Amino acid sequence: MRIIAKEFNNPSNRLEFSWLPTEIKDNGGNVMFASYNLLDRGEFVRPSGNDLRKISWEGRFPGEARKEEPYLVSDWEAPEDCDDLLRQWASKRKKVKLTIENTNINKFTCYINNYSSTYTGGFGDIEYSIEWIAYKSLSVNVTKRSKTIKKQTKRAKKDYKTHIVKSGDTLWGIAAKYLGKGTRWKEIYKLNKSTIEKAAKAQGFKSSHNGHWIWPKTTLKLPKK
Repeated sequence: MRIIAKEFNNPSNRLEFSWLPTEIKDNGGNVMFASYNLLDRGEFVRPSGNDLRKISWEGRFPGEARKEEPYLVSDWEAPEDCDDLLRQWASKRKKVKLTIENTNINKFTCYINNYSSTYTGGFGDIEYSIEWIAYKSLSVNVTKRSKTIKKQTKRAKKDYKTHIVKSGDTLWGIAAKYLGKGTRWKEIYKLNKSTIEKAAKAQGFKSSHNGHWIWPKTTLKLPKK
């Protein structure tokens, strides 16, 4: 038997467990009602169906003093390296493919749900406990919401009348024409500040001097009266 774990998007990042656990638990099956917290996806509730499959065991990464032991089923790796890799997968929510030979656990796509480890004994061993939880894609239909946002955006655009600047125009004159008072020119500048300042830079100026300079063909939004 061999236990091999490979990072889903980077298969060269892999771990083969040289010390086999005495027992592997495969927890899954039908449930009547279940509520899960799917990693960082939030709570997921369903009334019936198959429970999220979980694979767990307790094991050991043997220290260097045991590297030549005959019961190791694969090449020895430093326990610190094995421990670091699993901790990275767990903390970064890396998707992993897990294969346990001679079982029905073959290329099981999962995340590390729980992982803990501790140094033990005088051989430099690290004992650990690990639980893998099945990966399950979660799709969210946002089509209607997207359409609503687009409609709201269109409505927002329609809320503003516009004026295309012509030669000789001033913000004071535009305010007097559309808003009834030239003194309201600052409202037009505030509403169109980014547009006016962008036009100024396009003309080679650092600024429009707070809207005192405006350029033909600039489209300005007009505040409501």
